[in-house]
Amino acid sequence: MNLQRIVVGGLVAGIICFIGDGVVHGVLLQPRWMEIMGTLHLPNTEADRQASMGWYLAYDLVKGLAALVVYAMIRPRFGPGPRTAIIAGLLTWALCIPLPLGGMIPMHFFGRKFALLWSIYGAFPVLLGAIAGAALYKEQAGLERPQASGFRPQG
Repeated sequence: MNLQRIVVGGLVAGIICFIGDGVVHGVLLQPRWMEIMGTLHLPNTEADRQASMGWYLAYDLVKGLAALVVYAMIRPRFGPGPRTAIIAGLLTWALCIPLPLGGMIPMHFFGRKFALLWSIYGAFPVLLGAIAGAALYKEQAGLERPQASGFRPQG
């Protein structure tokens, strides 16, 4: 694995996730978020939203780095390219969005439809980020392993 390329690609993926999540939550899901915030009597001023941006940026950068770590780990098995980046992005998306949301549904913080929309909309930034970050990833010279071609029984 090329740690420098993981960091560079992960930062690019994380920035794409941050911008994409801004569209997902600030545009597509914004009316539903306003309803939830009002129902729960949570503060919802511009200052509150701005104060949260650092947290969201850190979360999305970690999400982008995670996608690139997964990509680098599965790349020897699946080969370089967008197909492998999509697999890495889907795994990262599943662990970061629908799985935690599914665990929160019984708490009635939000409904199943909202969790479903969040999960669907949230897939696009993660997948785009993983593809862009993976495009920047290259193994260190001389460390490229041949692609595995599947299971071959010995004997």
